[in-house]
Amino acid sequence: MKKHAVFFVSPLLMAGVLLILLPIFTLMTLDRLERQKEFSFQRLLEKGVSLIRTFEAGTRTGMFTMRWGAQRIQAMLLETSFQPEVVYMMITSKDGRILAHSDASMVGQIFDAMPDTAKINEDTAKVYHRVRQQKDKDEVFEVFKRFVPVRPRFKRGHMRMHGMPIHPQDNLPNRQESFQDRQERQRETMDWSRPYLQGHGEELTEMAEHYLFAGLSMEREKFARTRLLKETVWRGTFFFLLGCTGMVALFAFQAYRSARASLTSVKAFSDTVIQNMPSGLVTMNLDHDITSVNRSAKKIFGGDLTSSFPQLVELIELIDEMTSSQEMVNREISLKSVSGSNIRLDVTASPIRDSENQVMGFLFLFRDLTQIWELKKQVETNKRLAAIGKLAAGVAHEIRNPLSSIKGFATYFSKRYEDNATDSETALIMVKEVERINRSITQLLEFAKPMVVEKKQVDLHDLIDHSLKLVHHDLVQKKIDTKVDIDLKQPFICTDGDRMNQVLLNLYINAIQALGDRGRLEIRVQDAAKIPGHIEIRVMDNGSGIDEQDMDLVFDPYFTTRSTGTGLGLSIVHRIIENLNGSIRVESTKGRGTCFIINLPVS
Repeated sequence: MKKHAVFFVSPLLMAGVLLILLPIFTLMTLDRLERQKEFSFQRLLEKGVSLIRTFEAGTRTGMFTMRWGAQRIQAMLLETSFQPEVVYMMITSKDGRILAHSDASMVGQIFDAMPDTAKINEDTAKVYHRVRQQKDKDEVFEVFKRFVPVRPRFKRGHMRMHGMPIHPQDNLPNRQESFQDRQERQRETMDWSRPYLQGHGEELTEMAEHYLFAGLSMEREKFARTRLLKETVWRGTFFFLLGCTGMVALFAFQAYRSARASLTSVKAFSDTVIQNMPSGLVTMNLDHDITSVNRSAKKIFGGDLTSSFPQLVELIELIDEMTSSQEMVNREISLKSVSGSNIRLDVTASPIRDSENQVMGFLFLFRDLTQIWELKKQVETNKRLAAIGKLAAGVAHEIRNPLSSIKGFATYFSKRYEDNATDSETALIMVKEVERINRSITQLLEFAKPMVVEKKQVDLHDLIDHSLKLVHHDLVQKKIDTKVDIDLKQPFICTDGDRMNQVLLNLYINAIQALGDRGRLEIRVQDAAKIPGHIEIRVMDNGSGIDEQDMDLVFDPYFTTRSTGTGLGLSIVHRIIENLNGSIRVESTKGRGTCFIINLPVS
């Protein structure tokens, strides 16, 4: 079953987001509610002021043009209360008695929420407001002021300007009042609005002291406030969730960037480790195509790999045959590098699996054993040479004494039988053969005994030129082309020139014998790239080459492929180079030529 990575959000992170956003959201909500409240109060106040001003203006007109009394004012309050949002309108006396009310049943009762009249009387034109909780009812927005239906200074002038008497009876001086007129006058006397019509220019403070109240419904404001609160809560919740999502997304993005940076750093580190590890590393896909090669692998194989080797495919087949608990395969293999040289490798192969344990490729780790094998061969060769040297020293000592006797007798018989040409010639042949055997024994003793070298500054240009002059005749006779390439920072090295001349002469003679007519001999001298403080001398030919099975035997004593050879030349060369603290190896391909590579210290 495939596993999915889940981004985990810490509860502390959510609590932190809540602590940051909640005060902001609360302040924004309270600010909006306060603004809504101010707007609602301002609207209700403007409506209440307009309502009171309009009522006062209507009352003023009715009282002085149509002689309205308390009943008509009561009727007007009732009509006015039918307007939207008007809960009630009333007029009270200074002691709180309700004189007129939009609800007639309230007339005569005491208004128990009477405000401070002294403050209201400070400015009779000013309108006051408050929010009042009714008994067992909702809150109302109450607007109130001193009831001033007339302007005292201009009351009489105003009445006279229209030519209207204040009392019609004034125009009937001799008329005798009837019963109905007396009742009417009595009602007018009991009417609380009469003082406004009977005043004669007195100041307002001397008139009747009444107060006008208008109660406006706050249901619309409550509904708007509730709706605003809900919208604010929903919006706040939305923005809170949006903020949380944004912050979580921000933290997730930061975590992603951090993880990506860490992954990039880890990848860069792993790539650096892989590229700089001393072992070679190669990966393949399921189609056996090379997918990656590190620097060490390129160095081991002598170049970039473009295709896999059959030996590696065989290791993959071995992996497929193994169980899951034994998937790693370790083998030593030999193959040809990209440059064509033979290399010996210690290879560890293993599969690469994904998160579902499915094989997605193969990994190969290489360790170059070529130098180790060469060292092993050198050690074995040295052991053989040491054993042969000891044997040769003993044998040479035992043979030399009888040879001296044989040579003496052969010399004696050659002089004794000087008259007999046949016997004399036979005796001389015996002497020459004994001398030849003695030379071989001398060479063998030289090989066996410790070699003495005398190091001094040698110019490599002069050394190469001198060694080539010794074989110049043979090179010309076989028409062999010679090429010399010397590329050194310092042409002088500290070595034994005579011994090196002997080494080069042996290598030239082997190359000339392996070359046919019009062959090529090349001597290349350069600074050793892999071993600092050393030079590298390559003696190369394009002759017949050496069989692969004979490569490990070329430096063994008495090994030779020529009928006339002693088999000690290359053994002596190997011993001389070894005594000069250098190394020599051979690379050869049958039918393509041979290359002897000498490494020597500069000092």
